Amino acid sequence: LIFYYGSLLRCMLSMFEAITSGADWDQLVTPLMKQVSPWISVLFVSYIAVATLVIMNVFTGVFVDSVLASAKSDKEQFLLNNARSLFKTNDEEMDWDTFNSKLGNPQMLEFFKGIDVDPSEAKGIFTLIDVDESGSITADEFLNSCVRLQGPSKALETAVLMQELKHLRKHISALDAAIRTSQAQ
Repeated sequence: LIFYYGSLLRCMLSMFEAITSGADWDQLVTPLMKQVSPWISVLFVSYIAVATLVIMNVFTGVFVDSVLASAKSDKEQFLLNNARSLFKTNDEEMDWDTFNSKLGNPQMLEFFKGIDVDPSEAKGIFTLIDVDESGSITADEFLNSCVRLQGPSKALETAVLMQELKHLRKHISALDAAIRTSQAQ
């Protein structure tokens, strides 16, 4: 008993050895059962079970996190490659009619699926993608939107809000210019 549990550090080492198979359980529990109480073996086995489950959960958590990160990276790469295939070159521009005509295209359907949006909302998505409001989208605008719009609907809602704020800013600037002009007269 003194050898395995004589000091706090030695007791911690004994318990560590028990869960890592550094020492045989029987060697560690027999002195406790004989000199303390036979019921201590129940506590000892409970400690081993809990410690083993904790260790297994940590390893499982690390593994699952790694797999999820890899899957997310693969999904992003797939989405970008899929989006690139909709444009013949990086310089090509696509207006609303061309965008609308490609809605039946498998790559376009995968794009909408990748950003978790229904294709029936294509006009709104086109407006969001058309950052410079030119009436057409470039390959760069489209690829940037793939990264920006994917994820939960909160990302899409934030993008819609940003678009509406741009419009409000334009209107406020126009009103401010009109007020300044009328004040100057």
